[in-house]
Amino acid sequence: MRRIAKEIRTHKLMMLLICLSLLLAWTGTAWGAEVGKGIVTGKIVNIRSIPSTSGEIVTQVPKGEELSVLGSQNDWYQVRTNSGKNGWIAGYLLEVKETPAPDANDPTETLETGVKIKLDGSLVDLDTPPYIDPQNRTMVPIRFVATELGSQVFWNADEQLVTITGQNRIVQLWIGHAVAKVNGVDVALDTTPVIKDGRTMVPLRFVGDSLGVQVGWDGPSRTVVLTTPKPEPVETPSGNESTARIALITASVVNVRSGPGTEHPTVTQVRQGDAFTILGESGDWYRIQTRDGYQGWVANWLVAVRTDSNTSSRSPEPGERPRPSVPIYTGPNWIRDISFRDLGDKLEVVVSGQHPLNYSLMSLGNPQRVVMDFYNTTLDLDWEQDEQRLAENQLAAGIRVGQFTQDQARVVIDLKTVVSPSISLSEDGTELTLKLQPPSIKDKIIVIDPGHGSIQPGGWSDPGAVGKSGLHERDVNTDIAWKLAGILESEGAIVIMTRTGDSTNLDLYSRARIANENQADIFVSIHCNSSTNPSIAGTSTYYYAPWNSILGAQRVSRQRLATMVQQELVAKLGRRDIGILEANFAVLRETTVPSILVETAFISNQEEERLLGTEEFRTKAAEGIAQGIIRYFAEQ
Repeated sequence: MRRIAKEIRTHKLMMLLICLSLLLAWTGTAWGAEVGKGIVTGKIVNIRSIPSTSGEIVTQVPKGEELSVLGSQNDWYQVRTNSGKNGWIAGYLLEVKETPAPDANDPTETLETGVKIKLDGSLVDLDTPPYIDPQNRTMVPIRFVATELGSQVFWNADEQLVTITGQNRIVQLWIGHAVAKVNGVDVALDTTPVIKDGRTMVPLRFVGDSLGVQVGWDGPSRTVVLTTPKPEPVETPSGNESTARIALITASVVNVRSGPGTEHPTVTQVRQGDAFTILGESGDWYRIQTRDGYQGWVANWLVAVRTDSNTSSRSPEPGERPRPSVPIYTGPNWIRDISFRDLGDKLEVVVSGQHPLNYSLMSLGNPQRVVMDFYNTTLDLDWEQDEQRLAENQLAAGIRVGQFTQDQARVVIDLKTVVSPSISLSEDGTELTLKLQPPSIKDKIIVIDPGHGSIQPGGWSDPGAVGKSGLHERDVNTDIAWKLAGILESEGAIVIMTRTGDSTNLDLYSRARIANENQADIFVSIHCNSSTNPSIAGTSTYYYAPWNSILGAQRVSRQRLATMVQQELVAKLGRRDIGILEANFAVLRETTVPSILVETAFISNQEEERLLGTEEFRTKAAEGIAQGIIRYFAEQ
């Protein structure tokens, strides 16, 4: 009994300690002293149990509520609400009146006595240090406004005028003048811009406020705390998801900006492989909605556009697909036999049913395979295994069978390469013969458009973009086009070139008209890309077919052509895969046949300009485009 009583006392003591620990964990710094006040700036803000978005939500507070600040850690403040609950709030969602002492464990803080600037949580390293002027205002070099706040800055030496544009505002400041203009309206300053040691210095708070940047002051660490504007949360757009455009991030880390241009501040960052719904576009920028419900803009050269959010590297085998119109027989059926003839460079697969076969056929990629579905059909085979291997065949690796659903049988031919499939039925419809052979583009009419080279009003030939070494895009396009034409003609295609020399009198509309008037099967325009940012590199392919336009009926075909050419081109060239993009280019808009515009590489990038100047690279480009075209016709 004594032992039992002792165990009970021990158990009670343990429970008391656990309860005390839980109470301490819950109250956290409830026993801590208040060191400041803060105003909530977000609409509805979560107060979390730990300084992280992974923490549990303790409570929520509305915009404008005043909170007691108990401490800080990294970019979070520890607060007490008016209802007495303690928790943590993200720093950018709280305007602190009296900033608490910085956390000693925060690696971004330093012990330097000079004025520091922290932008969106990160310290900014300036070549010209900021300082506090006699009017107690922090002065920063104008270069900071351009490089860190993402605004455009212009200097007029004659007028001693600084003009800053950003956030739909034009800010004008004059050296030595205490009056500025914001969108043409005079605004009084409590200090003046100056030139110090040859550098133009401007008041940070005024400029920040004018550009929508929140400016705060951390006294103990002598740090100006800047927070760029956050977009308001928006509701997820409704509509048919199957027709929504998806931006798939192709670069490792991409800035999401508050407006369509690098002059706008960064809202957040997204990573390679992330996919977001496209809500709109402006110039070379797409407006997206991030997973946390905010909107922002990303550059279109850093994303690939898809029509759904499935970013799987393997295309799924479809389940229910549209069935053939007016099938011969709709009753229950059984597949009694599947045989095949291995002809080395060809393959014939014969499927025998008890009744006329009700079937569909689809070619799929990644990996390459042909899928046949038989509806209201049950497998009744004497195969010992569900797979037959074809080691010697040049086209196929094997044949698989399976009962996909209770009344849908499936036959899959796994391929080693791209093939051209064709199907024939016996007279009574009970026997289906699938023939696989190497793809052919024989007699296909293909229009190749070497970009640029049009005669201009001054009589000169448009060279296109020009690399630093003097390489002309026009000449690269011409060489790749001729190489591509040779490959396609050797495969039996009929090739028409919109330009055969260095120049042509055809404008963009006339180039498209050549494809239309010749009833071409496809139109391919060849270009090199260019950017003002020389670090940008990679390969991309464009198409254009808005759902609500006359081209909408070709949307699937144009996307498929762009996808296959892009895949093969990247495989050949080995450059960064920017992906397929949609753009309203004249040659794509005006063609009535499936058309694409290929950007092989960036002539503005030093490494890719060097590659574009080599015979080997241009040959690979032609081979990649040709292989994509062959795949397009083979997998129709």
